[in-house]
Amino acid sequence: MKRATDALRAQHTEEATSSSSSTSRQAKAPKRQRILAAGLALFSNGPYQVVTMDRVAEAAGVAKGTLYLYFESKEALYVGIVRDGLESIVRSYQATVDPGADVTERMRRAIEASIEFYGRRRDLLRLLMTEEPRMAEARSRLVEEWRELGLRFFTSLIDEGIKQGKFTPVDSRLATLAILGGIRSVLLYYGEQRPLDGLSRDLCAFLLRGLGCARSPV
Repeated sequence: MKRATDALRAQHTEEATSSSSSTSRQAKAPKRQRILAAGLALFSNGPYQVVTMDRVAEAAGVAKGTLYLYFESKEALYVGIVRDGLESIVRSYQATVDPGADVTERMRRAIEASIEFYGRRRDLLRLLMTEEPRMAEARSRLVEEWRELGLRFFTSLIDEGIKQGKFTPVDSRLATLAILGGIRSVLLYYGEQRPLDGLSRDLCAFLLRGLGCARSPV
């Protein structure tokens, strides 16, 4: 009994320390970053109309007046969250995909980067995949620019691989839509039943086989 009590006490101490550390890290984060993170959590987990600037300010740990110094309205905050998320996707690709690598390796890393990014940012993925009529024009413009950027990136890789004889001749735009749609569907609907690294490995291998690669490089 004493051993169980001591273990329980140790667990509570560890949880309290972890919570305190998390709160401390949040407090030290730049205010704009905290505001964006708080807004994303609220917008991606509930209807747009129920999110208020008061709730965002409270969740971000800033005064409401401070919030308005960064974003003049809820609409501006929403668009800012979408824009920041899309820019972070581009930065993720740039950081992980070596432009000098073999085309098959670049495709593998691009797929893995997508899975890893969205796997860790499922809140952003939910937000990007959810229509918001109140923000249709501004949101659609941003998302469409991002979608076309992704389509051009993947189709150019596929076309290059076909030209080099590394990939089976296919409709590159169709293949790109299948790849990106498959990644998003798996991450949205398969859930978190498996560790992300294993999911990334298996899904990447499956998608590369679809392009005619006998096996993905290890």
